[in-house]
Amino acid sequence: MAKTPYTGESWIWWIVVLAMIGARLISRRLLFRSIKGLQVDDWVMGLFVATCYTTFIVVSNRYLKAGSNLEPSGFDWGALSPRDTSRRVYGSKLMIVVEQMMILVIWSCKGCLLVMYHRLTRTALHKENVAIQLLAAYVVLGFVTMEILYFAAWCRPFSQYYAVPTANKQCNTLIDHRIAKTVFNVSSDLVMLGIALQMLIRSSLPIKRKVVLCFIFSLGLFTMTAAILSLYYSISNSYIHTWLSWYLREVSMAIIVANMPFTWTILRELFEVDEFNASSPQPWSFYPAPRSTTNSNNAQLSQATSPSVPNAYTHRDRSAISRLASQDTQFPTQVGSLSLTKGSEGSPSKSLKTQDSEREEMVQVRSHDFAPASSPPARDEDAISPVSP
Repeated sequence: MAKTPYTGESWIWWIVVLAMIGARLISRRLLFRSIKGLQVDDWVMGLFVATCYTTFIVVSNRYLKAGSNLEPSGFDWGALSPRDTSRRVYGSKLMIVVEQMMILVIWSCKGCLLVMYHRLTRTALHKENVAIQLLAAYVVLGFVTMEILYFAAWCRPFSQYYAVPTANKQCNTLIDHRIAKTVFNVSSDLVMLGIALQMLIRSSLPIKRKVVLCFIFSLGLFTMTAAILSLYYSISNSYIHTWLSWYLREVSMAIIVANMPFTWTILRELFEVDEFNASSPQPWSFYPAPRSTTNSNNAQLSQATSPSVPNAYTHRDRSAISRLASQDTQFPTQVGSLSLTKGSEGSPSKSLKTQDSEREEMVQVRSHDFAPASSPPARDEDAISPVSP
């Protein structure tokens, strides 16, 4: 069978999406200085989501070539040869795989975004953190409900999903299933987008950064639009595979949106981008650069005039740092900067840190990823809270 427009589009999306996942992992590797620093959501995205998405692309193309039981009521099934019938049974089974891979990718992306929002809100934004936890419960409930309905309610017996022909319209058009899926999917996305945008709008970030970050998260509107359009074409013209093209766009854009906030580190390294607006204070962001403050300047001056610092921390110093690193409220780290916050009291220079201190430092960064950055006490104008009242 000749290649369809879907084939070319699907592989273009695959290249773009895998490149975005790769950019996220490279960015996180640069951030933590070690692959061991990658967190659970990074592994989920890099292994599970990438595998499910690749399976979705491959199997959906195979499905279109094989055919299925998705034909209108007047179709002459008796005209099919036994070989054609067997091929369509195979294609109908592939459709089950396509549907499940699509669901797994979409809900995994939701989970990764919820983990990110939890890190952003767990320290200073209690109300938003509670809302994120409630939303996570709703997302899990929606997934479980949708899967139970798919496997146990909409099409019984289950073998009717791949019967040729099928006796139940719900077994090949999946209209009821897709309505339920779209309701859970779009409603959770709307709530998630609302939480993210109101946090950004209320924050004391400069306007330029707010616009950029709001744009990134607003790309989720395209994902929701694709979900609604796939449902529309499933209902209005179930037997033409336009809905599958919107499946592809929805699942691809969902992965891009879920990974884009994590790519700032690699963009900064490649294009030497430091800040959106270097003159403005930086309360919190996804990958902020170290703040340039009077405090840090004083620290550099004191290092130039004070006696040399020992080449390694003492055992007592390392023990104290380890105890502080284990407390959730200590050392709020700026993601993207692996240096400890320097106080006005003297601290060892980064160039003199040993490998032990760097490992301790990375543990602190891991435990406070995405936490709001603390404000240096040197100047009043720098002491800006993460979220404006």
